[in-house]
Amino acid sequence: MVAEVTRRQKWLYPSYSGYLSRRKVAIGAFALGGVTLAGCLSNNYSFFNFVNSSGADMYFKVPATWSDFGPSQVFSTPQQSISPGQLSQIESADWANVFSAQRTNSIQALTGIFANQPFGITQAKKLSTSQRDTFSLASLRTLLIPSDPLSSSTSSTSGAVYTAESYSEFVTPAGMRGSRMVVEIKQTGRATSVLSQVAEVDSSTNWVYLIGVGCSKACYQANKAVINEIVDSWSVRSVK
Repeated sequence: MVAEVTRRQKWLYPSYSGYLSRRKVAIGAFALGGVTLAGCLSNNYSFFNFVNSSGADMYFKVPATWSDFGPSQVFSTPQQSISPGQLSQIESADWANVFSAQRTNSIQALTGIFANQPFGITQAKKLSTSQRDTFSLASLRTLLIPSDPLSSSTSSTSGAVYTAESYSEFVTPAGMRGSRMVVEIKQTGRATSVLSQVAEVDSSTNWVYLIGVGCSKACYQANKAVINEIVDSWSVRSVK
């Protein structure tokens, strides 16, 4: 999943060259059962959900005052907005949402995981045949970061060191395999950052789902309660 990891890194680390590769996605052949962005507000949160072609429903909430960017913005580039037809094709295999406590109307202005304000990504992605053949729990751990934090290795891509502060695995009643981890990210010349991630793959290894929220270590400690509330709200109601 090297190409996909690289694309997600650009979401997490905007300084890598912006979001220019977002449109280079694998286009699936299956139509969605439905896509819904619910604008409902409750207790100062906005609620979102995505339903894929198999009927699985990914759900999460974000503080209503945060900046939020849906698929049409995530998959566009600074040079060209994506058309409705292109977006429909992409969403048959890939749905993504980026959000941040940083108040801005431009996704390009977001400063990513090293920011001093919380930054988050959530995604549902249909795996290709080759990805399905090799997908593992280690694959879940490297969806957003280029190096497995359980291996204590240094990423040759970013020059960062990833250390798992906590890690657990689980299986849902619907047979989805998943993991939850909090990872400390150290990179020369940047403030140490922390990422909280939950990721799952369905029982047929067809779709992978994730949420990641983080920021600088000082920011993470100051905003830990709201970050945990966002991550805890994330769930996938999968069909068996």
